[in-house]
Amino acid sequence: MVTYIRFFVYLITFVTYSFSSVAQSISASFWRDTVVVNTGATFINRLAVTNTTNQPQDVKITVDIPASIDMLAAVPTHLHLSPGETMRMPIKGLVHRQITAANIPVYLRLTDDAGKPIQSVTFQVMVKGSVVAPASLTIPQETILLYNAGEPARLPLQITHNRADTSTYTIEVAALPQGINPTIFPMTIRLKPRQDTTIVVTAVPIRQWAVDTPYQLLVTLKNRQQSVVGSAGCKLVVAVTNKAYQNGLVPVNTGYGASVALTRFSTNQWARETRVWGTDSIGKARLDMHIHYLDYGADHLHQLQNSYIALTTARTAFRLGSIYDFHELPLFGRGLKLSTGQTDRMWTFWAVNANQNWLSDAANTWRGNIYSARYDYQLNQLPGAALSLSTSYYTLADVQRAGYLTFASFRYNRTDRHSLQLMGAQSVEFARHSSPSARVTGWAGQLNYTYQRETFSWQVRSYRSSPVYAGLQRGATILYSQLFWQPAPVTTLLARINQFQYDRITFTSPVDQVRHQFGNTVAELSVSHRIGSLTLSARPYWFSQRDKANPISQRADAYRIAPGIAYRRRTDQFLELSYDVGRFYGNVDTWASDGIMSQRIVSTLGIGRFNVWGYWQKGPFYLFDLQTTYPGLITTTSLTPTVSFALLNGRLGGSVGINYLYDATSMAARYTAVGRVQYDVTPNLSVHLSGNGTPYSQQPEFAYSQYRMEVMQRFGQLGAKRHGRLQLSFFEDTNGNGSRDADERWVDSLLVRINDNVLFTNANGRVVYRNVPPGTYAISAISTGRLGDPVLYQEQLTIARSVDKVIPLPRTFRLAGQLRCQNSLYDRQPCQFSRFSLDVRRGQQSIAAIAPRTDGTFSMHLSPGTYTVQLNDYGRQPHATVKTVSFVLSNTGQYPDMNWTVDGATRPVEIKRFTAN
Repeated sequence: MVTYIRFFVYLITFVTYSFSSVAQSISASFWRDTVVVNTGATFINRLAVTNTTNQPQDVKITVDIPASIDMLAAVPTHLHLSPGETMRMPIKGLVHRQITAANIPVYLRLTDDAGKPIQSVTFQVMVKGSVVAPASLTIPQETILLYNAGEPARLPLQITHNRADTSTYTIEVAALPQGINPTIFPMTIRLKPRQDTTIVVTAVPIRQWAVDTPYQLLVTLKNRQQSVVGSAGCKLVVAVTNKAYQNGLVPVNTGYGASVALTRFSTNQWARETRVWGTDSIGKARLDMHIHYLDYGADHLHQLQNSYIALTTARTAFRLGSIYDFHELPLFGRGLKLSTGQTDRMWTFWAVNANQNWLSDAANTWRGNIYSARYDYQLNQLPGAALSLSTSYYTLADVQRAGYLTFASFRYNRTDRHSLQLMGAQSVEFARHSSPSARVTGWAGQLNYTYQRETFSWQVRSYRSSPVYAGLQRGATILYSQLFWQPAPVTTLLARINQFQYDRITFTSPVDQVRHQFGNTVAELSVSHRIGSLTLSARPYWFSQRDKANPISQRADAYRIAPGIAYRRRTDQFLELSYDVGRFYGNVDTWASDGIMSQRIVSTLGIGRFNVWGYWQKGPFYLFDLQTTYPGLITTTSLTPTVSFALLNGRLGGSVGINYLYDATSMAARYTAVGRVQYDVTPNLSVHLSGNGTPYSQQPEFAYSQYRMEVMQRFGQLGAKRHGRLQLSFFEDTNGNGSRDADERWVDSLLVRINDNVLFTNANGRVVYRNVPPGTYAISAISTGRLGDPVLYQEQLTIARSVDKVIPLPRTFRLAGQLRCQNSLYDRQPCQFSRFSLDVRRGQQSIAAIAPRTDGTFSMHLSPGTYTVQLNDYGRQPHATVKTVSFVLSNTGQYPDMNWTVDGATRPVEIKRFTAN
């Protein structure tokens, strides 16, 4: 034994010595491991390469420099070193003014003549100063005014791209409250290296913008990993020329409504429906309530579902009534829910009776009670990680059983590329009044992982539970894996395998049980390629279905391919066509074992307001299709043309059409009118009509249609509340004395905002807000029709009952100018106007700081007086004031020319001298 030990010691020593001798034949090191440099400045480091052997050595050097650094000194690519010789060389570079990372690594790799790696050394360039994002997004307009409620909103976006390569980004636009047609977004844009881009994005309303509702528009810019790199917001307001909204109500996040509906089914059954809802504020809390009643007259079935009252504060949420939650256990039914705590530490408690209908106790295996508690905690010691712990007790009333279920979940999202989720659970279920032999123990586990890059992503979701597990996914084996690759901007490749298999044991009494095994598996490969507005795709896949309880066939397999074509020129001109064909196999004796050919065509065509949806199927596709005596004769045809319309200035709108369905098995054809129509009788009274039918169905119990009419009334607040009135009058104070003189006019066309509610002043400069609840409000006024300061007035007002106020507005004028850059002969880079800033002073007081735009233009809004403008250059080291101009703005708005030339060749250079050694 001692001999073996000595042998391994000698072997390890020999291997270690051999590797160390190879690694130490050439020694390379940098003078400094970290170089600190300012943005736009040069840096210098020294590389020392030493031949430590007694033989001449040839070394190749490869330098890996990021795109944000320009090399100012050439590094030799080949060195010949005599025995013991040391060669030193400078590494000098220039950091661009705009960078996307604070630490930039510089790599040097040393190899021999054969290309065998010898050593790799690196040093960090630590950049001081501002580090910009890969891209930035701005909207130059604070408020977008529309003078027609039906016209689209055009958002001018200014995007600054700071990366040194061409990148693809996604633009998304959202509105609060919702009102944008989502078919256009997200949209994709390719940005060139270090280039500013101006683009106008069109936001189309779903039907029309609400004239009495100010919209908050949020534009988000995302990279290929769908990480947000920039966002900007603005207001959207619909203006009217006749100032019809100079008086208005202030809902202040309140709203109530009621509706009644009547529905007729194709089975000649009628249903009556009533809904009442409301949202209001109680101090700093929000109150929500909803009542939903259904009466199916023919079956004498009454339902009271989705009925609740909820109270929400900054740290606590309480809900009593209908509940629709789940975490391993289905928390559906009626009861109470309480959540309390901060965002990173939250406790949630449920007490739920699993019957969702308040008016009847229909038979339900899950009928019983559930008591559950859950704790969610974000781990501050590990950023991006969160932990969830839960325990529950439940009863099953119909089978007289009960049990406990406990689980723990861990989520970790440290970076945008990697995401990990783990879950483990255990359940113990027993008969409440029977022998211990009916006690069972179940378990479940889950592992989810996602890896994402710009052109490649992979995700896998796996879940496994035992047949007697008490959770929502009882006896489940779930595996989902997807691989995405984009080799080119117009080509994508997607591979996916999706398996759902269930092996469930369900108790029918305290001790008796049944077993059910079923599931399906899909393995597919999808390829798509875009040519302009045309997209071609192909999807070969394998589809397997299993059901042990099926008396006809317990398994069916299909091998299929689905090519497709899509053409979209505009949002109202598109064509989508797919053809799915393959062979279907099943273990039945009514047809040949070599399978049946089955095929399906699905198409959609849209031209303006006209839309056609078509479907055609020949042969079986699903396991239950084999219940037919001759599944090869299955033929189904469905065609649905529709026409959308908007009349009466958008108050009457919707779409109407007809569905044609033919089923060869029953040798019958059916026509069903379909569509949705809404008529706004008043802004708060609406009538909804809808009709639909199953587009295709071979099962009679599914081949139904329904027609529904609903009348809905909305109102702003309860009559019991005592509200006040706010009246504001604005005039132009030309002499600045604070009081209105005879020659000073009232200011009309001002957009006046109280919180998020907007009105326009009339010809007398007045707006009136009625029904204002007591409280403190943010008041602001914005000029919409003339040159002037965009924010003319801003104040916090406390309203108890009524407030009448006359507000003087100092007269302002818009001053504009432009910076022009005069580059030197050796400096041809674009001028970075972002390095400059204009400081506007009145006496010794600084009243405004102005940043020039990307083209050098700038503007400011000032009242008459004497001012001093200082032009500061933050690209110099140290910062310097390069121009100081004093001027007088007259009472008529006259001011001197402000077109100034600045020196762009001021990049600092660090000079170092080296001695001979």
